[in-house]
Amino acid sequence: MTDVAIRTENLSKRYRIAARETDGKSLRRSVQSALASPFAYLRWSLREPTEEETVWALRDASFEVKQGEVIGIIGPNGAGKSTLLKLLSRITEPTRGRAELRGKVSSLLEVGTGFHKELTGRENVYMNGAIHGMSRAE
Repeated sequence: MTDVAIRTENLSKRYRIAARETDGKSLRRSVQSALASPFAYLRWSLREPTEEETVWALRDASFEVKQGEVIGIIGPNGAGKSTLLKLLSRITEPTRGRAELRGKVSSLLEVGTGFHKELTGRENVYMNGAIHGMSRAE
């Protein structure tokens, strides 16, 4: 049995940032455009985006976390911290690479989300774990 709880290999996530040119920015106009020329819309949405139309939120992250280890993810804005947590929590799928997880995974994606001012940090973590179906020991 392996003692690795989390293993990532070349984990990467790319987002498409280019907006399809329409008459306006509204959902209504986007739907109208898709209905008016469905083949052009499909051709645009299914083609591989160019480098100018994409941004890499996370690129080639590889690491291991052993059972019982505690890690912190730090970095400047735009470093990919939240993207990494979303990938590990299976909220979103990676563009390439893979992540193997053994056991339960839960992440606090936003600082302060679900935290009660009158509880200690430890009590807030226990409460958040309970909300996610974890026992106090977990």
